[in-house]
Amino acid sequence: MSTKRAEAVEALYNENRLAATRAVLFHAAVASRAGLNVTDVNCLALLDKEGPMTPGRLAQWTGLSRGGAVTAVIDRLEKGGFVRRRRDAADRRQVIVELVRDGAYAELQEIFVRFGKAYTALIEEYTDAELAVLLDFVRRSNEIIRGQIAETAGPPRSGG
Repeated sequence: MSTKRAEAVEALYNENRLAATRAVLFHAAVASRAGLNVTDVNCLALLDKEGPMTPGRLAQWTGLSRGGAVTAVIDRLEKGGFVRRRRDAADRRQVIVELVRDGAYAELQEIFVRFGKAYTALIEEYTDAELAVLLDFVRRSNEIIRGQIAETAGPPRSGG
C-alpha cells in the first residue's frame, strides 16, 4: 500500500472514530437538554425506529438488565411524558412500552429535525455515484459495529 493511500485510510478511520465520539456527545447534549440521560435517549430512539416493544425486548436492545435497570428507565420516561405502558392486546400479561410522540418527545424531536436537515443538506452535495459508495461504506461499517457489539457484550470478565 502506498504511503498516500495508507495516510488516507488512517485519516478516514480516525475521522470515523471522531464522528462516533461526537455522536455520543451529541446524544449526551440532547439528553441533558431533556433532563434525561443517554440511556434514556437511546431507548427513545429505539422505540422511535423499532416501534412499541416489551420491557424485555427494550432491555435486550440496550443491554440493560431485564429487572430494575430497564424498569427505572421506563419509569423515568413515563414520568417525563415520553412513553406509556399498555397491556398487549394479544396477551394481557405482557406490558408494551410505546412512545408518546406529542408533548415532551415532540420538543426533543425538534433538535433531531434540525440535525437531520443539516445532515441531509450535506448528503445532497454528493453525486449519485458517490452516494452509492458512501451508503455501501456506512452499511458495512454498521455491520462491523453490530458484530463488535455482539462480540464485546456479554458477561463481564472476572477481576483479578
